[in-house]
Amino acid sequence: MKTTRIYILLALLMIVGGLNMQAQELNEILYSPDSWVSSMVFEDVHTFVAKKTVVDLNWNVAEIQFVKMTDEGEELASQQLFSGEEYNIEVVWISPLQRLSNGNLVLFYAKRVADIATFYRVDLNDDLSFSIIQLDWETDDYYDSDRTFYPYNTGVVVNKDGNVIITYPPHSQYHINGTEAMQFLKFDAEGHLVGQRLMEGFRGQDRHHTLPAPDSLGCRIILRNNGSPKLDCHTLDADLNTIAVKENVEEMSWPYQCCRFAYLKTNPANGKTYSNNTINYPAYGGNPAIVEDIMMSVFDAENFRQTNYTWGLTTQSHDGAGILQSIGFDNDNNVYMVGQMDNVMANEFLNRNLYIAYLDENLNKLGEIYHVDDYAYMVKSMAACPEGGCLISCHKSDEVTLETGNCLIKISKETLVGIEEAHNAGFVVAVVYPNPGKDVLNIRTGLKDARVEVYDMNGRMIYRQEITENDTAINATNWTNGTYVWKVFVGTSTGSVTEAESGKWIKE
Repeated sequence: MKTTRIYILLALLMIVGGLNMQAQELNEILYSPDSWVSSMVFEDVHTFVAKKTVVDLNWNVAEIQFVKMTDEGEELASQQLFSGEEYNIEVVWISPLQRLSNGNLVLFYAKRVADIATFYRVDLNDDLSFSIIQLDWETDDYYDSDRTFYPYNTGVVVNKDGNVIITYPPHSQYHINGTEAMQFLKFDAEGHLVGQRLMEGFRGQDRHHTLPAPDSLGCRIILRNNGSPKLDCHTLDADLNTIAVKENVEEMSWPYQCCRFAYLKTNPANGKTYSNNTINYPAYGGNPAIVEDIMMSVFDAENFRQTNYTWGLTTQSHDGAGILQSIGFDNDNNVYMVGQMDNVMANEFLNRNLYIAYLDENLNKLGEIYHVDDYAYMVKSMAACPEGGCLISCHKSDEVTLETGNCLIKISKETLVGIEEAHNAGFVVAVVYPNPGKDVLNIRTGLKDARVEVYDMNGRMIYRQEITENDTAINATNWTNGTYVWKVFVGTSTGSVTEAESGKWIKE
């Protein structure tokens, strides 16, 4: 019975979606059933350093390591940071790897022993040896497991002068008079506490974001308004004084733009901040409570003003289109964003597949690809390759065999900008949704100089339109129920017309 169901679902994918099942051609440079890499930082064009998590048969953490690897998946060196016992019992927060202004790598973590929490700084050397500094601060007011504060509510910024600002919501301030608070701690390069501030009077229980300030001496923090579904950006100077507040940040409201499922990252080269979010968009049909969209935004350096935004692929779940460590920048300041797309084909098998966007620094799309197969992917981290392309670390599972593991996928720059290269790598460059649908056929693509054509099953063209936006909505109200063929062509203005993507769409 289950085998029959599997073949029916796979056939439905190929017929309804019109997508090539080429998962085996995805450039998977590493696969492991019991470990994954995260917070990857390139040290040269082809070599990166990452934090690696090793788990046991019960998925308990067995070890945390630093690893050095090539962009072809070869491990060059490794060094243990934590044993499984130490990590599982004492460590309550660990930051991503960050690069200091002098080029060295640094990482922070917090340990809680006998209800007392302390922060530590780890300085990593080229050979993966490291030194640990205990920051001169401790408290019993950090990370209470009985509250809603989890490790992702702690943020850290490393400034150009070597000072570090750490933020967290103290559990003693949980819902005082309906509001909450945020604690700011500033440490110098030697680990001494040189500044502290308790910011009170807002709703902060949802995940906040700590970012560098424009001068790279203070910090910015994105927080939910008190009594409002909107988010504010507070800019603090080097002395932790508030110098600016940007209220109601555009297109970042809660819950429709849920901060909890967003990831923000500032590019130190141009000072701009980029976000990868989800937004509720009921106009796409279906249940407005669960239909969400991947939305990518860019904010200027000075005023945190949204200067551009664009869309990714629609999803059918609250599960994170905005994912931790899902934004990266190459040496040309181009931007890479990765998302998870759920049930795009209205098929329970096709949840959490990959969406990759390649954009310039102003968020104009340079390329956009989708990967849909019979695996479910959960993005753990990504890193932009210095000369273009990106690495994506994923947990993947086959919902037929229940086989699970972790993989590292390499996306070349050529794949991101080339149609044939994308097809050869198992990606598509245009999709339709929802499928099946009713009155509207939506086509999403990052292709330029393109048009869409729709044919009935007798081969008669019933619709044709130039594509000028990432999303094209076609009114299918007067079409009879049945199956239609859609085709996207490129090169329409030059005369060198090429079919880029095609598939079938069902109107119910």
